[in-house]
Amino acid sequence: MLKKIYWDKGYITFFFCVITVILMPSYIWILPPFMILWGVSWIWENSMKMQLILETKSSYKVLFILYILFYVWQLVGMLYSNNPSNGWENLKVRLSVIFFPIVLLSPGEIIKKNGKLLLRLFAGSTLIYIIICFISAFINSIDVQEGFWSFNPHPKVEYWLNYFYGSEFSIFQHPSYQAMYVLMAVFIGFESCFDRTLDKKIRIFWLIIGIFLLISLYFLSSRAGLLAAILLVPFYLFIKNKRRTKKYLTGIIILLGVVIMLPVIFTNNRVNTFIHSIHKKSFEDIENVDDRSIIWKTAFHIARSNYIWGLGTGDVEAELVNAYQQIGNQLLAEKRMNAHNQFLEILLENGIVGIALFLSILVSMIYILWTERNLLYGMYVLLIIIFFLFETMLNRLAGVSFFAMFSFLLLHINNKINLPNGYNPVFEDIHK
Repeated sequence: MLKKIYWDKGYITFFFCVITVILMPSYIWILPPFMILWGVSWIWENSMKMQLILETKSSYKVLFILYILFYVWQLVGMLYSNNPSNGWENLKVRLSVIFFPIVLLSPGEIIKKNGKLLLRLFAGSTLIYIIICFISAFINSIDVQEGFWSFNPHPKVEYWLNYFYGSEFSIFQHPSYQAMYVLMAVFIGFESCFDRTLDKKIRIFWLIIGIFLLISLYFLSSRAGLLAAILLVPFYLFIKNKRRTKKYLTGIIILLGVVIMLPVIFTNNRVNTFIHSIHKKSFEDIENVDDRSIIWKTAFHIARSNYIWGLGTGDVEAELVNAYQQIGNQLLAEKRMNAHNQFLEILLENGIVGIALFLSILVSMIYILWTERNLLYGMYVLLIIIFFLFETMLNRLAGVSFFAMFSFLLLHINNKINLPNGYNPVFEDIHK
């Protein structure tokens, strides 16, 4: 009887799914044990339901196969890797690439029915984490000496840093990964605000959460996050209000929002420094401010000589470090900087075949969002593409688990847009 109620109905896998979406934006390092338990419970619950998996939409199965092939090709890259220990470490980190597609291709009815709840739990956990970051920054800024209290957000030793910015602010997580989580939570909050099935007060509450999280991107100081917000938030709002009677008013509000947002963003220390370097310095001086230009040039130089098969799954880091030393940049060599571009990193690792499989995954996702008119899925795809351009997101559990989980979890969210007969615009919203 207990098995019938909990196992067969999918409550156990749903429980571990809930734990996963809560832990991911807050303290992801304790996530793997719960992923293992999720996998075990999924196998138990679905051992006699293979027919349901086979009946999954063909486009979803294609995406699933592409994920598996991408991971398999990385395994093939171990055959010619000169650094197998580092390669196996990379493959261990990227196990999420096969784990989440397996458990979420056919996740069970409970997860499917509670998809929006899972997203809101993710957004809520992200909100709590950001609040903790603000509290931590405030506490670290308080100094008590001889009974007198003072507020100084700059550390005593590294006085050029600020507890309210960047890595000092994002206490447990790299700010770029956290910015990616936050922006996803912003769209979840806005989607909840537009959800007419919710009470008006709850919708206003989600709007406030979305705006608060959007503001927190300024403090995370991830340039990829700020760029994604500038590009995607106005686009999202425009699409959501495209057919409303006062769409011209919506356009004006969005334009004003961007006009106000840009000067505020430019006051950010990292952004302001980079902008001034562009206007006042030569290209060589800009390279000293932003290492990415040096890293990308170095990575392209290596890729030209290894574009067919790549270097091997575990060899990119050592090859880049060696190249940094050859050009005399000891700082990049000591930091062991990766390619800071996911497409470049995969090309370096696994050559043309690897990058072709990875791009096929993105194309498959674009096909799904296009055919199903799923706006939230569209925002997610655009979001990860922007971050992939500036960060190597799949070298850490925080990036690869986010990429793999939401690629399939969002497929089961009831976010499809109902369209009248004979009318089929992309991403159309017809809430009345």
